[in-house]
Amino acid sequence: MSDFIAGIPQNTNNEKTLGSSLAEDSAKNALFDFFRMGACLSHELGILLPQFKMRMAVAESCTSGLLGTSLTQIHGSSNWFEGGIISYSNTIKHNMLNVEEKILKQFGAVSMPTACEMASGVCSALKTHLGISITGIAGPSGGSKIKPVGTVFIGLAVPKAFQTVKKKITIKKQDPLENGMEETWLKSCQIMKHIYMKQESNIVELGFFQTKARHFVFDGNRETIRQSATLMALYFAYETLLSED
Repeated sequence: MSDFIAGIPQNTNNEKTLGSSLAEDSAKNALFDFFRMGACLSHELGILLPQFKMRMAVAESCTSGLLGTSLTQIHGSSNWFEGGIISYSNTIKHNMLNVEEKILKQFGAVSMPTACEMASGVCSALKTHLGISITGIAGPSGGSKIKPVGTVFIGLAVPKAFQTVKKKITIKKQDPLENGMEETWLKSCQIMKHIYMKQESNIVELGFFQTKARHFVFDGNRETIRQSATLMALYFAYETLLSED
C-alpha cells in the first residue's frame, strides 16, 4: 500500500468528474436517468454473471443500500445476487467485513485500502465469487482538503483464478435493449468508460481474492454523489467481466 497518501493515489488529476459529465449529458440529450441506467447495467450483469457461474455481493457505506437496490430491480437477480452488508460504521467494517483496524487508522474509512478490504471481506462473509464495495463522503459535511465531499473509493474483488477462467469463456452476445433504452445505454456508457479508464489501480491479493479499487470525486449534492457512485460501481463490475485484460 506504499503508493497511497492518506489512502488517495498520488496521481490524482483534475479531469471532469462523473457527476458533472452525466449532468451535462442529461441537459443536452435528455437521456440520463439514474434508475434507467441502473437497470441497464444490472441487466447486463445479469447476462454476464451466470455465464461465469458467479454470484456477487456488495458492501456499501455512503450509498447505504442503493447499489443493492439497483441490482435487485432486475427480475431474476436472485439467480446471481447473494446480498449485501451496509457497513456505515468502522465497527461494522472491521467486525463483519474484516477490514483491519490498522488500515482504518492509517488510511481512514474513505480510502483505497479500505475499499479493497471491504470488497474481499463481503465475498468471504457471504460466500460469493465477486464483491463490490463503496466507501465515500456524500456530504454535505465531512469533507477535507485532501478528501473533499464527493470523494468515493469503489473496490472490486474476484477469485485469484478469475483471469484463467475468463479466457476459457466465450461471452454470448445479447439482443439490443428494448423500449428505447439502447441509446441511453450506449451514450451513458461512453461517458462512464472515459472516466473509469483514468482511475486504474494495482491489483492487491487479499486471501483468496484479487482486489482493485478506483478513486473518484463526484460533483453534485448528496443524492447525486450517491447515485453517481452506484452507477460507477455497477460499471466497474460490468467492465471487469467484459474486458479482455
